[in-house]
Amino acid sequence: MQTIILEKTTSTNDYVKKYVSGKENVAVFSYEQTGGKGTKGRSFSSKKGGVYLSVLKFYNDFPAENAYRIIADTAVAVVKTLAAFGISATIKWPNDIFVGGKKICGILTESCVENKNISYCVTGIGLNVNNPLPDDLQSIATTAKDVLGKPLRVETVLATLLYNLEKPQDFSLYKEYSCVIGKKIIVTAFGRQPFTATALSVTEDGRLLLDSGEVLTSAEIKLV
Repeated sequence: MQTIILEKTTSTNDYVKKYVSGKENVAVFSYEQTGGKGTKGRSFSSKKGGVYLSVLKFYNDFPAENAYRIIADTAVAVVKTLAAFGISATIKWPNDIFVGGKKICGILTESCVENKNISYCVTGIGLNVNNPLPDDLQSIATTAKDVLGKPLRVETVLATLLYNLEKPQDFSLYKEYSCVIGKKIIVTAFGRQPFTATALSVTEDGRLLLDSGEVLTSAEIKLV
């Protein structure tokens, strides 16, 4: 896979889309983003010192109903990458990576669907390594540097992550690394009052199964 390294850009997700017409897999890494994107249109703090990576990947005969596997594979790859540096991480459904109860990485996917199949997907990964965090995120986010008490070489973390992203991942590991399954959670779903439930499992298509029998497609969740 071709890898492009930038000093600074607005968003690696936007930048990598320039290569869609080439029909080849491309990864774009930037040392800093000025307009990093999170889920639901939120901004993502992207100061120098983190790994800000977007991967453009093309697919053949990949049913859109299996799109969640892209997020799951990416999440497992991030957990394995952190483990290589002595950091034990977990996955908070659907697409966040946590260490010690704080977020260390977010994942954002944008897929193009044609005839019920995914033709290509852009997967954005924002991994906090040595980057400073804004004051308002100190209580809910962390970095590898904070966890280890020392900085890591960003280029080494990037190389390890790219290696793990190229390897096929087992979906069972997504569930094994989950910090949600078997736990009580507070669910905030669109148009509904927050409610408490126990997360039982994650289905093959990425939905969260609750003890009530309800299956969530999307929602904000918080561990009790």
